[in-house]
Amino acid sequence: MKLLPPRRLHLHLSAIAALLILAAGAAHGESGVSEQIEPAEIAPGETAQLTIATLGSTQTPITPPVIPGLEFVAVGQSSQMESINGRTTSKSSVIYQVIPQRVGIFTIPGGTPPVVLRVRPGGASAPPSSPGAFSTLPAAGSAMVASATHLTQDGTAFVRLRLPKHQLYVGESMLVDIQVGLRDGLVATLNGLPSFAGDFFTLNNLSTKPEEAQEIIGGQPFTVLTWHSALSAVKPGTTSLTIDTPLTVRMQTMRPAAANRFRDPALNEVFNDPFFQNFFGGGTTEKEITLTSPPATISVMALPTQNRPEGFTGAVGHFKVSSELSAASTTVGDPLTLRLHVSGAGNFDRVRSVMLGSADAWKAYPPTATFTAADSTGYHGEKVFEQAITAKVSGTQTLPGLTFSYFDPDSGRYATAQTPPVSVAVMPGATSSATANVQVPNAGEGKAPAGPVVSPALRPDHADTGNSVASLVPQYFQPPFLAIPSTLAFAFAAAWLWLRRREQGAHDDSAARQRAASQATANWLAHMETAAAAGNAQVFFSSARSALQQTLAAQWHVAPQSIGLEDIDARLGPDGQDVHQLFARADEVTYSGGNVDTADLEHWKQVVLRRFNERPAP
Repeated sequence: MKLLPPRRLHLHLSAIAALLILAAGAAHGESGVSEQIEPAEIAPGETAQLTIATLGSTQTPITPPVIPGLEFVAVGQSSQMESINGRTTSKSSVIYQVIPQRVGIFTIPGGTPPVVLRVRPGGASAPPSSPGAFSTLPAAGSAMVASATHLTQDGTAFVRLRLPKHQLYVGESMLVDIQVGLRDGLVATLNGLPSFAGDFFTLNNLSTKPEEAQEIIGGQPFTVLTWHSALSAVKPGTTSLTIDTPLTVRMQTMRPAAANRFRDPALNEVFNDPFFQNFFGGGTTEKEITLTSPPATISVMALPTQNRPEGFTGAVGHFKVSSELSAASTTVGDPLTLRLHVSGAGNFDRVRSVMLGSADAWKAYPPTATFTAADSTGYHGEKVFEQAITAKVSGTQTLPGLTFSYFDPDSGRYATAQTPPVSVAVMPGATSSATANVQVPNAGEGKAPAGPVVSPALRPDHADTGNSVASLVPQYFQPPFLAIPSTLAFAFAAAWLWLRRREQGAHDDSAARQRAASQATANWLAHMETAAAAGNAQVFFSSARSALQQTLAAQWHVAPQSIGLEDIDARLGPDGQDVHQLFARADEVTYSGGNVDTADLEHWKQVVLRRFNERPAP
């Protein structure tokens, strides 16, 4: 059979794929791709929003075009499906943030007709910085502006930070997006969450399940993980912020040109492609690295001291307040609950209130606070303060309104919100009523009252409890209590018998587990013998490792699957070098698919058997 040249084979496959797509569109109804960009003209430092939508019953993955001078960052996606008169139509949309790298006119293909983006000379218009005003945000797309994407030297990954602005006040929080891009097939694991060093900012906790999206960068597919969080400024100054992320990168071993049996230089890149090597078992090596995002310069300004309210406690953001009382009436001395609701957006860690401080007619206790977040970042939400208060005097009392002062970072000014006062009907307490009803003789009469004066608030010295006994014999000498010692002796004997049976059952279970472990070990050794005879390296090393895990697990009283290289080094030390080497060899054969000759298999077989012959008796 004669093989087609690679280029002609690629053309044949492309033609077949195009015919299949056209046939699917004709069979299932309307299909197509549309694009929209807003605005169509921007300057360096600004961003545009590109929306790519596909319409049709058969959806294909949406990927951004590769255009030199433009960077595309995925910021959202949606899909919908509808059925009309038996015809099902589906639509998928992906929104990208377009970041220009240079001035020019760019044609973005894919839609009908293609869209055009003009990048004019000059920077984004912004008023000069002042204590009360910040530079304006880009008008287009999302308010988040992403830093440039800088790949690692080997092109495996990147970290970038998306910020809405680069100036803020002390105590102010702003939403941020941290994105980590991992090239498909080249990144093995993410070894930790992104973090930053320094004492200028604090970062809210990041979720262990970030959002995932696909991007094409330099013609290569990347999986982009996005964390949404809130960054809070701690102290004034200008600093450079970077985000670090630990990764384990899987480095592909380049195949020599001799592996290309077709002698075609164009196929060398194909043979060294990560997907091709993963599929056919190419060699790999893993390396731990730490990615660092491009530095972002952020200026933090101190809060102004001019016109600062007396009750300001440090809150920075946009808030509104309301209050409520647990009841509209009360009694002197009975507690009421006063609540203050502070809702909005900002740094809720700095939202504090003393509630009702000092009032003549009221006694106030220290308040408590609870926060309920409205989003995953904790930037939006509500903080509720609760305070117990009691009225000191009866009558219609007025509860003063509560004030809350905060700093508005957008206007650069302080603001004070106040709740309206509340009228409360306070009834006299029980003690004051009893005292008011006591009859006191008139001192002007000069004689004692005809009978004794009895106050309703006083009680007799010896109250009648209504309890009585029929016998003066102590209860522990009465017949019902004489049975207690016998009952205790019976309970002790029963407990002793139960513990004996439980101990015997545990011994039987332990023996059964040992027999099962011995049988499993024997089975794995049999599999190892069969694989060695057949020359199957992967099955041999897998069986040998499982047999060793079974016998070590029985000695160490752990699960066999949990035993790894760290446990072997820690427990066996230098005596376990042969086991360490066998486990490492098993991993290498499993993941790289390397060939092992018969003599090598026989050597490792003798190592395993020698280890079992030398193991201590159970």
